[in-house]
Amino acid sequence: MPRRLLRALALPTLLVIAWVLVTNAADNLYVSTPQEIWARAVTWWPDGWQQDLLPSVRNILLGFTLSAVGGVVIGMAMGASRTLRDLVTPTLDFLRAVPNAALVPCLLLIIGFSASTRVLVVFLSAVWPILLGAMDGVLSTDARLRDVADAYRVPPLTRFAKVTLPAAAPHILAGMKTALSVSIVVVVISEMFGATEGVGHFIIDSQRHFDIAGVWLGTIVFGILGYTLNSLYTVVQRRLLRWHPSTWIST
Repeated sequence: MPRRLLRALALPTLLVIAWVLVTNAADNLYVSTPQEIWARAVTWWPDGWQQDLLPSVRNILLGFTLSAVGGVVIGMAMGASRTLRDLVTPTLDFLRAVPNAALVPCLLLIIGFSASTRVLVVFLSAVWPILLGAMDGVLSTDARLRDVADAYRVPPLTRFAKVTLPAAAPHILAGMKTALSVSIVVVVISEMFGATEGVGHFIIDSQRHFDIAGVWLGTIVFGILGYTLNSLYTVVQRRLLRWHPSTWIST
């Protein structure tokens, strides 16, 4: 375990050292040194985590949760019904093709600039990987398992819990991991339009006031937040899929 930790920290440590050397040697107003960013973080942190960080985390988690519920329900229903797939797939393909960055300002202008709108933006952007993963998971269920369930006349609820859901779970959880990354990106964009809170608002406000260290600080905060959320999700994913061969290989 210590050896794995050292390997994991080796590249980040080298990058930080290179960053310190390059930024201290460079004469560039737009590239802040780690010392400047740290000094800005000290002044930001007392109030920043409540005014900026917590609202961003709230919007990410609420939007991601809604997308997980909606994506799993709709995706599994589409996977189970060919008629439903034929009916809604063209429309879903069109909506899925719309870039998230283009969707954000349109929705904010139509619905408003409230926090609930940002949650809705995250939901509409992050639901697609989960929906497609759930649908593909149902469609990829081993035909032999379905035949055995038919032969033994397994009740629908039992078949769903014991056959369909376990088969679809790896696909669903993989889609959720992608959706989590999408949620973080979309929150940044949405908070740059008419927001009064959130790390995205902090970044754009720092840019307006020519606070270069603040811009870098907000970017780093989002990077740390994304890494933390993805790491926590990976732990949960491995526990839920501890029976799956992919988990054995990765551990």
